[in-house]
Amino acid sequence: MDCKHTLKLPAAILAGLATLPAHAALEVTPYGSLRIQTEAVSVDEAQPGEDDSYTGLRDAYSRLGVTAAYNDLDWVDINATLEFPINSALMRAEDPTFFQQSYKGNNKPRVADITATTENLGSLRVGTQWLAYYNTVAYPVDFFSSFYSGYATQASFRRDAVTYTTPSMAGLTASVAAVDQTDEAGTSYLDTMQYALGWAVGDLTLGLAYQDTEQDSADNADQAGVSAAYVLGGWRFAAKVEQLITNNDAVQDEDPVTYNLYGSYSWNKYTVKAMFANGEETDEPAAFFQGDSYQVGLDYQYSENLKLFADYFYEELGYAIYTPTSRSFNPLAGYQVDSDGQAISLGLRYDF
Repeated sequence: MDCKHTLKLPAAILAGLATLPAHAALEVTPYGSLRIQTEAVSVDEAQPGEDDSYTGLRDAYSRLGVTAAYNDLDWVDINATLEFPINSALMRAEDPTFFQQSYKGNNKPRVADITATTENLGSLRVGTQWLAYYNTVAYPVDFFSSFYSGYATQASFRRDAVTYTTPSMAGLTASVAAVDQTDEAGTSYLDTMQYALGWAVGDLTLGLAYQDTEQDSADNADQAGVSAAYVLGGWRFAAKVEQLITNNDAVQDEDPVTYNLYGSYSWNKYTVKAMFANGEETDEPAAFFQGDSYQVGLDYQYSENLKLFADYFYEELGYAIYTPTSRSFNPLAGYQVDSDGQAISLGLRYDF
């Protein structure tokens, strides 16, 4: 690894917090969320050595973290978050998707950022964070409670980044972010740029984002996406469309499109939700999600802290349905192989 990467943004965050005055009114709040499911999974044909179906436990994005807030300054509020993934099914501190394995390590913090916010100038966020492109385009349809939430996108969720967001003006906000997308030797540390625009008016929210992906390590695809979400009483509807913009001349099926349609209805303590997604099949390496996917879920908010959920998930091509007790990214049918995979999940989420 290039030695210039040895001073990481999380280390800079801790150094920044250490410079606060000793008498500062620093409010520190620990938090956590246990999210686990039991599941019954099947595919048409599993990889050699694996069963075509199984039942087992899988973590659904448990985490432990701490937030810190320093709001004594007249002109700026300072907030920081440090959060670690917990694979509760295997009792390990790791990301259950194992996507982080190819970035900086699967047991690194999910989030480690510090944000300075002013009323007139907006906010500056530095560190490992949820990215502007994902927040604007993919998050509006990422509302399921099970492990299988969030796969139907080409967006990266979290990376080291520096993000500036404008204050809201008539519901309009803009963000620009420099992102460490690849963490590869021979590339700049913050090698990718993201630009996002959001507009919220009443119950309608619209989003537009673009990712200018680094080209030093390969002819990587850029990304563009739009989203819309609308709330009407207990109903919530959302949609997104993404397109990868191919830069590799060897790719035959260029510029693949992904789209999602989501709807939910909430009443009393219940929420029922459904989504259809499709990713065009392509040889574009950046198109992780391909084929059709369906998902239906039911949440029951038993108490303020405890949610129970049931979920049905289907994928045409292997991607989100893993081998049992996976220790790496390892789809049961194989990656982007014909799968007709199905997963039925029953789980709980307890926040503390």
